[in-house]
Amino acid sequence: MRNIQRALGSVIGRLSDQNYEQLLDYCRFWFEIGQTYSQIPSDLIFETIWANRETGPSPPGLIYPNAHLILRFASDAESDHILAPYSAGLRSRLYARILQEFFDSDLGVVYNESGYWSPASGRFYMDVNLIAHCTNLGYIDESTIRNHILQPLISHPALHDHHAYALTILFKLAGATLGAYVDPSVVDRCFELLRGHHYRDKGMEQLSQEVAELRKRGWEGLPPPPVFTTGKQKSIGTDQKDPSTTPIAPPLRLPNRDPEPQVPQPSPLESITTSDTDAVSGSPVIRSPSISIASLSDFTIADTSDDESPTDPTILTQHETFYLEDGNVEVLCGNTLFRVHAGVMTFHSSTLHQTFARTSLATADSPDGCPRIISSDKAADFSTLLKVIYIPGSLERNKVLDFVTFSSLLRITAKYEMPVVRSQLLEVVHDAYETSADYNPLGESVFSGPTPHPNEVLNLFVQQKLTSALPLAYYMAVRRGVDSLTNRHLSRNAVLSPAVLQSAIRGLMALREIELNETHRLIFEPKGSHLCSTTRCPSRIPATPTTFEAYQKVFEHVVSSQLGTKVLQFPDLYQDYGGETSCVVIEICDVCLDRWGSGFKDLRKKVWAKLPEVFGLKG
Repeated sequence: MRNIQRALGSVIGRLSDQNYEQLLDYCRFWFEIGQTYSQIPSDLIFETIWANRETGPSPPGLIYPNAHLILRFASDAESDHILAPYSAGLRSRLYARILQEFFDSDLGVVYNESGYWSPASGRFYMDVNLIAHCTNLGYIDESTIRNHILQPLISHPALHDHHAYALTILFKLAGATLGAYVDPSVVDRCFELLRGHHYRDKGMEQLSQEVAELRKRGWEGLPPPPVFTTGKQKSIGTDQKDPSTTPIAPPLRLPNRDPEPQVPQPSPLESITTSDTDAVSGSPVIRSPSISIASLSDFTIADTSDDESPTDPTILTQHETFYLEDGNVEVLCGNTLFRVHAGVMTFHSSTLHQTFARTSLATADSPDGCPRIISSDKAADFSTLLKVIYIPGSLERNKVLDFVTFSSLLRITAKYEMPVVRSQLLEVVHDAYETSADYNPLGESVFSGPTPHPNEVLNLFVQQKLTSALPLAYYMAVRRGVDSLTNRHLSRNAVLSPAVLQSAIRGLMALREIELNETHRLIFEPKGSHLCSTTRCPSRIPATPTTFEAYQKVFEHVVSSQLGTKVLQFPDLYQDYGGETSCVVIEICDVCLDRWGSGFKDLRKKVWAKLPEVFGLKG
């Protein structure tokens, strides 16, 4: 459950217009995986959104660029077949909490020891951004907009800084809506107070002036105000709704201080209706179609290798190299025609011997006076096979091929039962995928030419049943994290099948847990009999802020900050400081470094032994 909460918190903090669909898919996937392992609390999504709504990069000013996406996420979660069981009433609860927090924070002005009001972590300003977007979406009741949103901000003779900034945000994002529903005298008073406010920050003063100009231009460029309706939407046709009304959640009144009502949770089997647009009157945001990883059955993987461009089945093309004029048998692979020597082909394996035997060719069609065999092989695969057969030295020992050639040859030598060639192929990658825990794994970097995505290598090894190489192939795929495993922009050959993807995710969760726990124990727990070699080493005086800061820096250096893992990599605890090599935390002594190095080596051996188990490859 902690992994799910961490993943969801990461989603909320990283939302952007460019990655929204990918992160939503990512969230769906974690919830589907999580359902297999534990009972997910019904309020997990609400509480995580609330706790992480302001964890992204700090905006350059008062405007948070991802605020509208938080609301979009809440809306999509309610209508998603995976997330809906944990999202009932999510929007209504979220909007009510935002308003409640806004009124509580503002009406009870709190000053710090220096005499200045300081909203915790900027969440007050994020909440004001969210209120502005809720206002534009029609998610806040019309009477609340008219009577409450601006009223507490102008109830003082002069504005505090946070009052002025809140007004600026509201009018910058929702000026058209406020201008439509708020009494004009209230709007005039807001701008009167903004003009008279003394700004400590020139940037904020300039932004306030921009808002004043925006008002003069009639809120040019802002979303038009929503149209509120108190009744049901009028039916226009069988599947149409009145475009003059805004489809909104149940209207919200001014929030009170009573505990939040318990929202009934639907059963996981309850049907959910999905909307195709965001509810913004006059300015619908069409959701682009996406590959949903909520259902693992959406993922498929080709049985063969590289994609080939579709061709006209009526047009045959002679292969530029292996259409040999003196050959005595043709082989048609797709639209590519090969002409080879039957005697040469039969020499290399029993399967080829049977295929190109005289008795087999005697019954074959001969459209050009030459027996023709129709093959299911890809033209690229068959061409690679012929290169090995006809060109001596094309497969050199101890020379690693490029991945495309390697995978093509590995598949076709398995099909035609060529164990000598196949074993020669496997020798060159043995050290990359079957090495011991004493070396950093090479993985996909062993191949010459362009480095393949680790998913491609994993798919190939799974298809070819390379059992001994699979544990490390899984590790190399998961170490980059879930974003890499589920990247929707990868080629078809790098898309993992449902079974492989589930094994990879389960293994990643297990490795991540081991890495975090063991590294924390190794760095932070007492060092036993190991005495520091220098008096400056922070660990000489345990449990001090300086020690914790130093240890935390080392921890963050050796553990992946993303949702991946470095657990099989030798941690490099040294950096070059102007020509002198020293620890990443300069004060840490050599004894502590040696102790950690020995501990990390033991951890690698432990993890190496558990790889088959964590990826479900045992038994």
